[in-house]
Amino acid sequence: MLVALDLTTRQAARVLTQAVRTQAKLEIEPRPEACSSLLWGTLEGRDEGFLKVSLHDLPPGTMLAPLVGATCDVRAILAGQLCIFTTYILDAVTESVPYRLALATPQSMQLANRRRFIRRTPVEPVLVRLSVPGVGNPVIAILCNIGPNGLGCRGTSDELDALLFIGDELQVEFALPWSNGGYTLPVSVCSKTQSGADGYTTVGLEFVDTPDNTSLEQLREALTDQAARLIETEGGQ
Repeated sequence: MLVALDLTTRQAARVLTQAVRTQAKLEIEPRPEACSSLLWGTLEGRDEGFLKVSLHDLPPGTMLAPLVGATCDVRAILAGQLCIFTTYILDAVTESVPYRLALATPQSMQLANRRRFIRRTPVEPVLVRLSVPGVGNPVIAILCNIGPNGLGCRGTSDELDALLFIGDELQVEFALPWSNGGYTLPVSVCSKTQSGADGYTTVGLEFVDTPDNTSLEQLREALTDQAARLIETEGGQ
């Protein structure tokens, strides 16, 4: 199913102009090998060749200097449309408050269905219980990000590498701080990334969608409501 539309160079330029004018809110996702967390920021301006972004809700312990040169995917909602582009980080400024990034001006852009792509990174730690078939006690991990189609979580490599393999199916349990109640969902393992020498692994889990999976529909509604804050903020500019 086609879920994204490629913009022409002229259309992409107009979208960027609108984003700068409205100081759009950006969701910045560096490639996993550079950073395991999503970054949120405001597009403050545009100079020749780069975009100026001020960061907010920065996850604790995030180091910006190692991100210089890293490729990242960026998402923003403008007039109810989700805009997606890929770029790289030119510079990180940590001497100012808030911290700032310089992103290379993208050469191409897409419009997509925000329900499919938008993801959220919890500001507070969220525990995820991973129930693996044949394993007595659940494995505990920390939620990195979550979207309508899946989630990413981080745990010790000793446990996750030994118990989880690409394609495995298991069950997750968690509660989100911005929604009522908890969620118990079947998932399959779609990716595993070791976080260098710190002994942790980030696992990507895809939700298994079944006809009677009401918990997944409730989760998607909660995520859609939370993502609407971007539209409300943009509309208030």
